[in-house]
Amino acid sequence: MKLIRIAAVSAFLATAAGLVLAEDSAYAKDNPPKAKPAAGPGSLAKPVQIAPEGLKWGLTHAGLAKVYDQSIDKEMLPVLRKAQPGPDLDAVNEELRNRKGVLRRSKVEFGDTPTGVDYTPLKGEYSYKNGESMASLTLRSGTQRYFFFFNDSLWKIYDEHKLKEGGTLGANFDEAVKALAKRFGAAPKLTKADPKKGPAMNEAEWRDPDKVIRAVDRGDTLAMIYSERRIYENLASYRKNKVQDVRALDSEVVNVTKKEEPPVDPKAKDKDKKKKK
Repeated sequence: MKLIRIAAVSAFLATAAGLVLAEDSAYAKDNPPKAKPAAGPGSLAKPVQIAPEGLKWGLTHAGLAKVYDQSIDKEMLPVLRKAQPGPDLDAVNEELRNRKGVLRRSKVEFGDTPTGVDYTPLKGEYSYKNGESMASLTLRSGTQRYFFFFNDSLWKIYDEHKLKEGGTLGANFDEAVKALAKRFGAAPKLTKADPKKGPAMNEAEWRDPDKVIRAVDRGDTLAMIYSERRIYENLASYRKNKVQDVRALDSEVVNVTKKEEPPVDPKAKDKDKKKKK
């Protein structure tokens, strides 16, 4: 019987692997503070709440991990209650520890050394040498969520939603924007892609009292990006070190390796002039 119980627990954990959060929504109910009246396209009078409870701007990486620890504990509680003392309970506890470690182990620092994140659609959402870092996890729905920090202070959340026919956000960007406008209660400010001046992809934008919400068209994926408004609107002051092309050669190296042109022979110049005549 123990073997059966262990198998059942293992099967559950296998299906739950990588699932971290019951709530996959930026629309969780809460008691929002009083807000200023909305004005203009994409303006929202009330703050959009981001699940889970306790998720807020300014959290440290360690503080964020504790918020998700509570969500994981709630999700795993029914399994823990059913598990019998011994190997099956040990297996559940081990899985619990592993899942709580995902967010902690995912941290990426954007310091002096380039990272593999540069080769993903996230490039442009961070900068180097400005105290920025990132962490990530997979939500229960399968949505990939990324967290961005300035000096270990949470300021941006980036969710990747797969678009599909019959899905809650629809099959394409236009359908997703309509669904979001209905949820938020306001039409967004729309910006068409402009490779020369930016943005690189179509965007829909809303702003509530404390955040900027961007829906970005990535084809079959919708990126939902929530940024702390006070930072987003003053981003240049937080990114004083400008982005450099790490593939570009140092100026001294360029000078050393530059092929010098041979000195011009004045007599050769005179010969050329005579030929032209």
